[in-house]
Amino acid sequence: MADCLCCQKPLEGEGRYHPRCLNKLFGTTRLPTIAFGVADMPSLVAEAKGRISISGVQMKASVRLDRETSRLESVSTGGTHILKPEPERFPQIPHNENLCMNMAEELGLRVPPHGLFAMADGKLCYVVKRFDRADDGRKIPAETMFQILGSTNKYEGSLEQVGKAIRAHAANVGLDAIDFFERVLLCFVTGNGDMHLKNWALLGQGTEIGLAPVYDFVSSRLYIKNEEDSALAINAKKNGLTRSDFEALANRLEIDPKAAANVFAKLRRTQDKLREMTANSELRSDLRRDLADIIASRFARLYA
Repeated sequence: MADCLCCQKPLEGEGRYHPRCLNKLFGTTRLPTIAFGVADMPSLVAEAKGRISISGVQMKASVRLDRETSRLESVSTGGTHILKPEPERFPQIPHNENLCMNMAEELGLRVPPHGLFAMADGKLCYVVKRFDRADDGRKIPAETMFQILGSTNKYEGSLEQVGKAIRAHAANVGLDAIDFFERVLLCFVTGNGDMHLKNWALLGQGTEIGLAPVYDFVSSRLYIKNEEDSALAINAKKNGLTRSDFEALANRLEIDPKAAANVFAKLRRTQDKLREMTANSELRSDLRRDLADIIASRFARLYA
């Protein structure tokens, strides 16, 4: 029995998607098509003069569903989704990100609708709904920690600084601090060492400001074997992190020790599920094996 290419849960009928997953992502149960391939991306983004363009090693495009043709089209304005194809340098990053986002959802974190979809060349890309857009197309204010902290280098700073900014601006400080702490632990467990300042954001305005939903969760350790444990310092360290470092972070976030212990216990209970999700993912066999090893080693460091 195949699994859904969105939520990674078993399918009962034919096809590769739950109708509810497609409806959640696109507002329709009709499977959209993508009329371009990876090779077409640079010119498409340039033609659309898209604000989301080639960034680092991964190409991105702002897209919108044309409901008449049921096609995802690259657009310069009014984009409702972000499309990420598979770069040559880092194979199967779309599969990787979809899996890590599903792991976040399994942990109960707020995750925008997402999934894997075939491009014209047959390669799977990752598509995620923009959380900074309302259903009516209205833009929801969002600022990354890079902006909030007035940084000039997205890799400089600490997660304590990010946590302090959350506590200073979020309307529901207690819940957002715990949410943030859970995300930090999951990133460590999955080998996500690239959560820099631009990958943490606050969403909303006034009395409705809160931590933005999870985004850009990927196991970067799968490709960068000598990568540090964390892009941003934790307890004045980026590498060789242990449970005591995360406990120190929880303390700096002013999370009650019992609540922090509950977060550790909750994550530990998901270990078998994360292993199962990795084994049943769309990743090729060698990447599945490597990710399983990463997860096992990180759990051992947290729960020795």
